Amino acid sequence: MKRIADSIRIGRHHRAAASSVAAAHWLHRAQTMRRPGTGGPLRGSLLALVLALGVPGAVRAAPYVAYVGNVPVHTASPEAKVMVVDVATGAAVNVSQGLSSARSPAWAPDGSRLAFEAIENGLCDIFVCRPDGSERVNVTATPEAWEASPAFVGPGRLAYLEGPDRTDLVLLDLTTREKRTLSEAPRFYTGPVPSPDGRFLAVVGAAKLGGPGDLYLIATDGSGTRNLTRAPALYSPPTFTPDGTRILVAFDGRNLGGTSRGVAALPVAGGKPTLVAKDGYPLAPVSVSADGTRLAYASSSGYHTTWVRVAQIDGRDDKALEAAQFHIIGWPSLAPDGGSVAFQGVYAATYTIHLHDLAAGKTRRLSPEGETGVCPVFSPR
Repeated sequence: MKRIADSIRIGRHHRAAASSVAAAHWLHRAQTMRRPGTGGPLRGSLLALVLALGVPGAVRAAPYVAYVGNVPVHTASPEAKVMVVDVATGAAVNVSQGLSSARSPAWAPDGSRLAFEAIENGLCDIFVCRPDGSERVNVTATPEAWEASPAFVGPGRLAYLEGPDRTDLVLLDLTTREKRTLSEAPRFYTGPVPSPDGRFLAVVGAAKLGGPGDLYLIATDGSGTRNLTRAPALYSPPTFTPDGTRILVAFDGRNLGGTSRGVAALPVAGGKPTLVAKDGYPLAPVSVSADGTRLAYASSSGYHTTWVRVAQIDGRDDKALEAAQFHIIGWPSLAPDGGSVAFQGVYAATYTIHLHDLAAGKTRRLSPEGETGVCPVFSPR
C-alpha cells in the first residue's frame, strides 16, 4: 500500500510540475514589477496570488541531453555555457545565453525544467528554465551569497550549495521562498542528489577541498545526518537506485572486495557496502536506467585513461562501450529506457558529446560541429 501511495504522490508531483515553469516566470514578473510612484518592488496580494496559483504550461514528453559547452578541458571556463540537445531532432540551444561560467545542469523529475548555476553581475546564482531556454528565472538573486550545484527535490524545491567556499547545503522552497540550511557542519560538498521520494539528500563531504571524504545522507526535513561510509576515500557524486534503497558511488582509496578502486552499492537503511565493479573512476557519477536494471560508469585503471562500461545493476554482463574513434570516453548518462548512453569523448585533446545506441552499436554526435562539451545528463523522460 505504501508503494501505491508513493506512486500516486509522485504522479501528482509530475502533473503539478507542468505549471511550475510558467509560475516561476510570473513570480519573477511579480518580484520585479515596481509599485507606482515609489520605485519599490510590488509585494503583497499580487505576489501571493502568483505563488499560490501559478500559470499553466505544457510539458513535452521528449528526451533531452543537457551538458556544459564551450570548455577547453573542464567546466571552470568563464565562457562555459549550458546546452540542451533534443535527442530526436539533434537541435541544440544555449539556455544560459548572456550569462558566464554556466554549469551543473540538473533536471526536474519530469524533465519539464532545468536548473543550473551561472554568474550574473559578478555572483553565482541558480537559474531555472524550460528545455528550450524560455521562461528563465534567477531563483536565488542574492547579492550577498554565492550559490551553486542545484538539484530539484520534487517539482517545487531546490537543494544547492551556498557560500564563497560552497560549504553549506541549502534547501529552497520555490513557492514560499523559505530557505533552510540542512548541513550541520561546513564541509566541501559535492552537489546534492535527492532520493526518489525527496526525503533525503546524498552528498560527499570532505574536510579539505579535493581531499578524501565520506558519503552523507541528509534528511530534507532537517531531522539529521548519517555517515554511510565511515571510511574516508575519494567518492564520486552519489546516485540513488530508482527504488531509493541503495546508493551507487565510484570510489578510490578504500579496500572493498579486494580492490581499492571500483563501484560500490551502499544500502540507504545502513549495512555493509557491496562491490559492483572494479576500476571505478571517482570523478564521474554512476548512471542508472529509470527501470533500475542497468548501470553505466567510467572505468579507469589509471587516471586520465577512462572508458565507459555498461553492466546490469548487480555488475553482471559488464562490457566496455565500443566507440573506437576516441582516445578517452567518460561521464556516462543512460537514457531513461536504458537503450542508449550519452558520454563525453576525447579526440585530439578536444571534448565533445556523443550518443551511443547500445542495441545497434552505433554512435552519433550530439554537440554541434566545431563546439566542445562535457558532463552530459539525460532528462528523466
